[in-house]
Amino acid sequence: MSSSCFTPVAALVLVVVLGGCTSGATAPTQARSPQPASPRGPVELAPVVVSPYSDAELAAEFERARALLLADKAREAAPLFDRLVRLSPDGEVAPPSLFNAGLAHEALGDRGLAAERYSEVARRFPDHPVARGALFRLARAAAALERWPELVEVSRRLLRLGDLSVLEAIEARGALALGLVEQDLVDEAARQVAVARDLIEAHRLGESGRPPIELAQVSFALGEVRRRRSEAITFVPVPADFADALERRCQGLLDAQSAYTEAMRSLDAHWSAMAGYRIGQLYKELHRDVMQVPPPPSAATPRKKQLFEGAMRLRYRVLLEKGQKMLAGTVRMGDRTGESSAWVLRARDAQREIDLALADEQAALAKLPFTEAELSAALDALKTEPPRRP
Repeated sequence: MSSSCFTPVAALVLVVVLGGCTSGATAPTQARSPQPASPRGPVELAPVVVSPYSDAELAAEFERARALLLADKAREAAPLFDRLVRLSPDGEVAPPSLFNAGLAHEALGDRGLAAERYSEVARRFPDHPVARGALFRLARAAAALERWPELVEVSRRLLRLGDLSVLEAIEARGALALGLVEQDLVDEAARQVAVARDLIEAHRLGESGRPPIELAQVSFALGEVRRRRSEAITFVPVPADFADALERRCQGLLDAQSAYTEAMRSLDAHWSAMAGYRIGQLYKELHRDVMQVPPPPSAATPRKKQLFEGAMRLRYRVLLEKGQKMLAGTVRMGDRTGESSAWVLRARDAQREIDLALADEQAALAKLPFTEAELSAALDALKTEPPRRP
């Protein structure tokens, strides 16, 4: 889910409070004397970190950093947690400090650095209580950073935990589906989406009111599956039954749009930006593909070919207008919420492209020697005559 909405409550739930720390000083660790070199080469010793602080002092510093984090002072807390990990890389403070450092960097908008901290928790302390939360946070960061192979790997680790709650299982399945579909593994992704949706329907989640945010990723992944299957239907070369192919392509667009719209119901800015951009692109890509359709056999003269061109431009300009409207709404949402992910930037770029395309369409129509009535009549003729097949 979106990591940009950090709250003290979330930190309070996820932060591990240290306990059982001793009050006395811990004697510095003495490094062993190097062993004589073996015939196969010298023996390398693991680096030894000698902390000048006692366990009690480290625990007190942890509590100070935690208080800053809970007070929404992530900029002050982040370096303190990172310093605690350096001072005591294998001590009691290390796992929760790594985790909280991830939370702090995430709150500051640095998902990449946050992902590094969560990954380190999962790698070095897999049995620690914070490792579970670190894996879920890592999956969300991987999705936001579009690291699809990593998202698949982390999602599979989550599913192997075996004691997931319903919402955790739905989130893990949705993350796995998203990572798969973005790597063109559409059928595998569809199977994961189906399992997640079965869980959603069995527990009647999201049927009324704002759905849990865990459902947004599943809906978006479903939209991606439907989009890819729909856009696999192309019109060059012209299919044997063009009308049927166009109908299936349009229905696929509407089905994908429905899934993306469902993702928006979570009211999460990040998922809404992703979904809004994708819907705008659906219309833009369909317009591009249908405008490549060659004229029908009856368009045998230059004038008739011009008439066909004008009729197609008039008929399918609405696709650009629909895409423009969705992308404009996505950009406004980004401005309103402060969402500044790559998806909002893509929406801005796509909106500019559609604006230029609409201007080109208007200019091309103006150059044609036909009235709107003549173009409308040509449109009626197109409904009964299939395009020319090569």
